[in-house]
Amino acid sequence: MDTILSQTNPIAGIQADFGAYAEKMKRKDDAHRVNGIPDYSFSMDWRLREQIRKLPCFYALSKRVAVHDEARQRQIKTASALQVGPNQFPEIYEMALDCAKRLGIGPPNVFVQHDQTMNAYTFASDTATPIVVLHSGIVERLTPGELKCVIGHECGHIHNEHSVYMSIVNLIAGALNSGGLGAALAAMLTQATLLLFYEWNRAAEVTCDRAGMICADNLEDAISVNKKLLYGTFLNREDNVNIDDIRSQFSNIAAATSVFTEMANDHPSSIRRVLTSEEFTHCELLYRWRPELLQPGLELRSKEECDKACEKYTAVFKESRKAVG
Repeated sequence: MDTILSQTNPIAGIQADFGAYAEKMKRKDDAHRVNGIPDYSFSMDWRLREQIRKLPCFYALSKRVAVHDEARQRQIKTASALQVGPNQFPEIYEMALDCAKRLGIGPPNVFVQHDQTMNAYTFASDTATPIVVLHSGIVERLTPGELKCVIGHECGHIHNEHSVYMSIVNLIAGALNSGGLGAALAAMLTQATLLLFYEWNRAAEVTCDRAGMICADNLEDAISVNKKLLYGTFLNREDNVNIDDIRSQFSNIAAATSVFTEMANDHPSSIRRVLTSEEFTHCELLYRWRPELLQPGLELRSKEECDKACEKYTAVFKESRKAVG
């Protein structure tokens, strides 16, 4: 009887043990971690994060805020935005599943919200049941390949547990001029600590741009996303942005005293992100994740060399000292 069933049942013999599946995913995740941190993480990100974590009671408070924020936002987005699924924007749903599987996190709950700004963000207190919000403006203006990179970027925040810190940093930043709990928390912090938060947040974006590249079907899609944040979309006409001219433009920024205005920005300027993403296309670590994307003859650099180059593009504090020197 067993022999007959095994011959007629198409799923006979398939491993359906969830414990075995979970163990397989854990081994895959562990293979891409260094000291518990995803191996592609920008070293400036985790170095600054460790400084923040050492602040008294900060991590415990951040975790509680993140848990509350995730639950509250889940209710808000369920009532005011469209949740994607197998029958609702299935192409976006599949992108999210693919990115989550590649990075080894739980599939995010993705919502599309009516808002014409080109934006996306994440709420997550852990890597199990995260929320990703895509504004309709970014869904409409990006190609499918570019949109997948954006989703991969947001999955990078989840994979690196950035949201635990970002919830409270965003709370403080958003309420500095409007009173409330955020302003009360900000009043307890020194200006140097606030600037540390912003500097870390900018470094975290570099990490997640790398996650977007790891999830990409085409590496140029990941770079073109940040190019479009520079100049818009021009109705998706062919991109003729020259990377050498962007480097020249960056040199003018780095030499100017205007870098002081970037210190309190929670994201790197788009011109910086174009250059750090382009730098990561030469990192040998990227091709450990995605060997099939490696182009013949491409000159590769180590993760340490790549991080050093990216820090040159993102270290606003160093630039400010040069600008007044």
